[in-house]
Amino acid sequence: MKKYIQSLKIALCALVFLSSCDLLDITPDHVVPEEAAFSDVDSYQMALNNVFRKMTSSVMNMQSTDFASDDFSSVLPGYAPTNYYIYNWDYQTQPQPFIWSYQYQLIAQENVLIGNYSIVPANDETEQKEIDQIYAQALGLRAWSLFNLVQLYAPHYTGENGAEAAIPLKLKLDLEYLPRASLTEVFQQIYSDLEKAEQLFVDTDYAPSSTRKAYQFGLDAVRALQARVALFAGDLDKAKDASAHFINTPLLSQETYWMLWEDQFGTANKEIIFMTHDLSDTDDADLVDYHEMYVTNNVRLSDELMTSFSADDVRKEASYIGPNQMPYKHIIPVNERNSQPDRNLHYKHFRLAEQYLIYAEAVLESAPDEAMRVLNLLKEARGAELLTQTPTKLDILNERRKELFAEGLRFYDLKRLSSELNIVVQRKDGKVLTPNSPLYIWDIPKEETNSNPYIN
Repeated sequence: MKKYIQSLKIALCALVFLSSCDLLDITPDHVVPEEAAFSDVDSYQMALNNVFRKMTSSVMNMQSTDFASDDFSSVLPGYAPTNYYIYNWDYQTQPQPFIWSYQYQLIAQENVLIGNYSIVPANDETEQKEIDQIYAQALGLRAWSLFNLVQLYAPHYTGENGAEAAIPLKLKLDLEYLPRASLTEVFQQIYSDLEKAEQLFVDTDYAPSSTRKAYQFGLDAVRALQARVALFAGDLDKAKDASAHFINTPLLSQETYWMLWEDQFGTANKEIIFMTHDLSDTDDADLVDYHEMYVTNNVRLSDELMTSFSADDVRKEASYIGPNQMPYKHIIPVNERNSQPDRNLHYKHFRLAEQYLIYAEAVLESAPDEAMRVLNLLKEARGAELLTQTPTKLDILNERRKELFAEGLRFYDLKRLSSELNIVVQRKDGKVLTPNSPLYIWDIPKEETNSNPYIN
């Protein structure tokens, strides 16, 4: 398991901020001596900051999964051939997707934070609350990493197939080989981490400043992830309860939608739940320039997606879908508000609109009128045509597609609903992704299968 061992080494180096570590993808700017690691709340916070910093690399983003969906109609190899292979559902040709190794690197860093929680000293009650909240963020982030991995490298979890093999469940920093845990075990761990994190935030009266809130994996992010996990696991009651925390928060209007992408620090923008910093002021800016992935692959959004937008839908405007139908969400182009483009936009991982959509789907069967009300709130805010009759699950799925394109969720949606809704994805060369296809389960990288005796 050579690659995995390398990942753990990277995590150790990152967490103690050793200047001699040459395995890091990003060279740390602020170095803390090894003996000072976790000696106080500041060093504990710096270790968490390094996790967030790791997440700013473009290969950490889950948006590469979009290439396996039906949202793109044209993808060329370019300088990122892995995306082209994903587009063709080829998960074995080198270079293979980075998601497995990078998510486990994140888990290793998160495990160090979680494992050392009890030894971080606090001088007073205020510091103890800070330590508790850092620990809670690490739990939430680990749950997110596990969820990303199990969504790609295991069968879709229905609640009835819990005994099927999923992914290795790494819960502490060690170098031992592990077999794949069951789907039930993985989802139980995800729920456990999220429940602990939520309770810690509540018990410590979590109340971050408005300028820091969206950059912390805090109470709102944990609840947003709870809703996402529950929806994809088919637990509609949990999905409803978690997403209900958000549906009374107003969305931006059609006229102010631009703030979501261009005014991320504005107090009027309540739609961002969690985002990561860009590195536009460092030498590592190219790592987070996710737009470059689209350019080099000459990505084109599908005509089917484009024609699904109604005439006045703000989401199809040129600031969000550029020339040749290329996704523009992750840059700020030249427009009436900006004289210069900015390709290093802070990436939004959890947004308010997703919670509206989760809630609508969660209550669709039990309260269809409520589902229509909430869905229409989103449609009205985006300038889309309103529903005049009770929505179907396909209506909600189509709205998710329009709202969340290029945000790494469409492939997950197809995996969970293609069988029920009979959705078939077809490429121009005739290749197809059929419901329940084994292509919905990505191949575990060869480096892992060649070295881990428990995985073949």
